[in-house]
Amino acid sequence: MKPAILLQTDFSTTWGAVASMKGVIKLTDPELEIYDLCHDIKQFDPWEASLSLNTTEPYWPAGTVIVSVVDPGVGTARRASVALLCDGTYVVTPDNGTLTHLKYGVGIAAIREIDETRNRFHAKEDVSVFHGRDLFGYCSALLASGKITFEEVGPAYPVEEIVECEEYALRPKIDGNTVHTWVMTGLAHFGGIQFYVSNEAWKKLPCKEGDQVQIRITHAESTVFDAAVPFAKSFGFVPKGEPVLYCGSSLFLCLDCNQASFMQKYGVGFGKDWKATLALL
Repeated sequence: MKPAILLQTDFSTTWGAVASMKGVIKLTDPELEIYDLCHDIKQFDPWEASLSLNTTEPYWPAGTVIVSVVDPGVGTARRASVALLCDGTYVVTPDNGTLTHLKYGVGIAAIREIDETRNRFHAKEDVSVFHGRDLFGYCSALLASGKITFEEVGPAYPVEEIVECEEYALRPKIDGNTVHTWVMTGLAHFGGIQFYVSNEAWKKLPCKEGDQVQIRITHAESTVFDAAVPFAKSFGFVPKGEPVLYCGSSLFLCLDCNQASFMQKYGVGFGKDWKATLALL
């Protein structure tokens, strides 16, 4: 059985870009199976792409070829790459920070720069702005179909040279029973947010289910949210519409409302300029 191809982009599905990628893959090998990871990654944001891969990759079998195209530097000197993870999965992506969490999580065994002279689809139009189709999608199909080996992708370069998102270094600071951090991402569909605090780190604090946590979120030095919120194992332990703090399946600490959008209700966004303080009461 040939490995599956899993697609992630910031393209959305409101136009034909994703379908074009799938078409090139099928033209290369009609037997390949293609699945959608997500096409609503925040535009031009390798950090969110990296977080998404880190959450999803462990649940796919070794040999899977994941294509992640969040590429604000498309057509420039940034490297187009294929990374071989330590668990046997391949990730085809621009090397622009998208590999950050995988590098420090599952680990990257080797990485190669795609040789465009050999592994590029030649479309009807000669453009440099659709590498998702012409480079990443096409190369993933060659690899998954067995038409090229990993070694034939292109020249290897040191794993140490992989570009990392600067946000990764903005680690939370724990002062006694108080955590100083930031809102690293938000889930647009349900409206919850994730703090840059791992579940593992949070569980080291003396906080048990039902305890109250004073949460303060600021943006541009203005307080946007400041309230005591219960820590619980799921949404249903608070009344409908009320906020709850919990350990998320992403392996990071999350804040959401029961059956409502926390971001919409309180006007909270995400990014490194959204600061947060969580103090155990």
